[in-house]
Amino acid sequence: MRQKLSTFNSEKYKAIRKSRSENLILRNNVGIISSDAIIGEVISIIGKDIIVEAKINNKPIEINCVLTGTIISTSKYSNLIAAGDIVYFIYDSSGLSKIIKVVDRLTKFSRILPSNRNREQVLAANVDTLLIFVSGLEPVLNTRLIDRYLVSSILSKIIPIICVNKMDLCSNKLIRSLMLPYIKLGIEVHFISVLNDIGVNRLKQRIVGQKSVISGVSGSGKSSFLNVILGYNAQVVRDISKRTNKGIHTTSFSKRYKISNSGWIIDTPGLREFGIWDLTKEEIGVIFPDFSAYYLNCKYTSCTHTHEPDCAVITAVDQGIISAERYNSYLNIYDCLE
Repeated sequence: MRQKLSTFNSEKYKAIRKSRSENLILRNNVGIISSDAIIGEVISIIGKDIIVEAKINNKPIEINCVLTGTIISTSKYSNLIAAGDIVYFIYDSSGLSKIIKVVDRLTKFSRILPSNRNREQVLAANVDTLLIFVSGLEPVLNTRLIDRYLVSSILSKIIPIICVNKMDLCSNKLIRSLMLPYIKLGIEVHFISVLNDIGVNRLKQRIVGQKSVISGVSGSGKSSFLNVILGYNAQVVRDISKRTNKGIHTTSFSKRYKISNSGWIIDTPGLREFGIWDLTKEEIGVIFPDFSAYYLNCKYTSCTHTHEPDCAVITAVDQGIISAERYNSYLNIYDCLE
C-alpha cells in the first residue's frame, strides 16, 4: 500500500527558501557601491566568518563580515575572498556587516585547487614578497617544491625569498650547495635556525615594511618563526610525525599578522602539493628562471626545450652550464602541465 504523503508545510518551505537565498552568492563584474560602504582589509577567513580590519570613527578595529547576495568581483575562477583582499562592506554594529565588493587584486599567491584543477585557490592577495620556508632536515629539503614556488612568484610578480630553517640539524655544506643555483640566479636565500636564534632577526628586518606571505611544508618551522618575530604565540607548534617523518598541519587557514607596526605577513596552511595556476607547457620554457639567458637562441620560437633540434637550453645542459638537476626539475613541472 502506498505510503501517504505528509502534509505540505508551507511555512517550513518558506524558511528553507529564505535560508538558501541568504547563503547564495552571485558575482557581478560591475556594480554600484553604496555611499555608506566602508573600505577594509581581510585579515582571515574562518568558515563563513570573514575578519576585516577597517577604521570606524577613525579607530582601526576588527569587524566580523559575511558574504551574501550579490558581490562585485572580477574573480571568476578563483575563491571569492582571501586574506589580504581589499573589500567594501556595509557596517552593522550588530555583527551582520556584509561585504559588497572585492577590489581587483594587484598580486596574488595561488595554486590549483587540489580538489578541482579548473579552479584557483588564492592563499594570499596583494602581497609584495613570498617567503618560501623550508627546512634543511625534518622534513627533508624539497627543491622541487621550491622551484614550483619560484615559477608561481614570477607569474604573479612577487619577490621570492628562500628561507632554510633548522640549519642546526643538517650539513651546512650540503644545504648551501643545494641552494647555490638559486643564489646564482640572484634569488635571496637565508640560512637560519629558529631554535638557536641564528639569522632570525636579520630575516625579520628584511620583511619589515613589506606585505609578505609565508608558505612551506608542514613541520618546516613556520609557526615557530612567526611566534619569534611577532613576540607572542600566534600559532600552535607541533612536532614532526614519527610515523611519516612529515610535518603535522598546525595552520588550517590563511591569516594576516602585523610586524612591528610596519608591514604584515600572511601565514598559510602547510602545503604538500603545489599545482601552478594559469601556466601552460608553451609558457614554462620562458618562465623557468634558469633558461632566461638561452631560450631566445633556440631555433624554434615555440621550443619546449624537451626534444627540439638546435635547442639552446638543451645545449647548455649538455655543456654543463645548466645543471642536469635543474633541467630535470623543469621537466618535472613541464610533465605536470596540460
